[in-house]
Amino acid sequence: MPAEPSSPDRDEVRVWHADVTALASDPDAVARTIASLPDADRARAAKYRVDRDRAMFLGGRVMARTLVAGALGLDRDGWQWREGERGRPEIGQPATPLRFNLAHSAGLVVCALANGRDVGVDVEDLERDALDRRLVHRYCAPAEAADIDAQGDRWRDRFLTYWTLKEAYLKARGLGIGVPLAEVCFTLTPEVRISFLGSLNGTSTDWMFHLERPTPRHLMAVAVEGSGARVTSAPFPMGR
Repeated sequence: MPAEPSSPDRDEVRVWHADVTALASDPDAVARTIASLPDADRARAAKYRVDRDRAMFLGGRVMARTLVAGALGLDRDGWQWREGERGRPEIGQPATPLRFNLAHSAGLVVCALANGRDVGVDVEDLERDALDRRLVHRYCAPAEAADIDAQGDRWRDRFLTYWTLKEAYLKARGLGIGVPLAEVCFTLTPEVRISFLGSLNGTSTDWMFHLERPTPRHLMAVAVEGSGARVTSAPFPMGR
């Protein structure tokens, strides 16, 4: 039976997260999950050779298909998944103002839903392998780089904060990494703000951003078109 509609209003952005580590180590659960998905998703899942990567893909598909269906009041397979020009996930059918976005890292999958606003989400692993310090001046604006340098031994966490925000913004816009990231500039206090430099000067800054630590290991950023939206987050019951 279709789910009861539960769509966010225009001033609400809902975000869910799920740890799929257990799924990666349970072949029976993986098989059941694959069997529950459409043929196109099954074909994509078959291409993964690393168990954890396959589990994150499957978790993202289950989460998004379930949440979008619930928001639209449809069965999980009652709407059409479409990927935009640069891979941004979109709802092909039915026509709807609903928007969604996905991200995953180090066993955690996140999904964001918004109504009538573009939305992007990114998640990063704060325990990832060592980063090359040269990435700071390659991908960060001068003010961001100065802030990162001022953090001393904690420069990695601050760099990943800026990186996660930039990724969430690009995903919300449906843009690729060909955008000069050093011309996308964030300030973190007193609240997160975006501005643009160089060739991107004049780009709309009418965006709001949300930072959260869904687990001690992960940092999540949400980018939302416009202002005035409230962001709520909750665990997603992957077993349902």
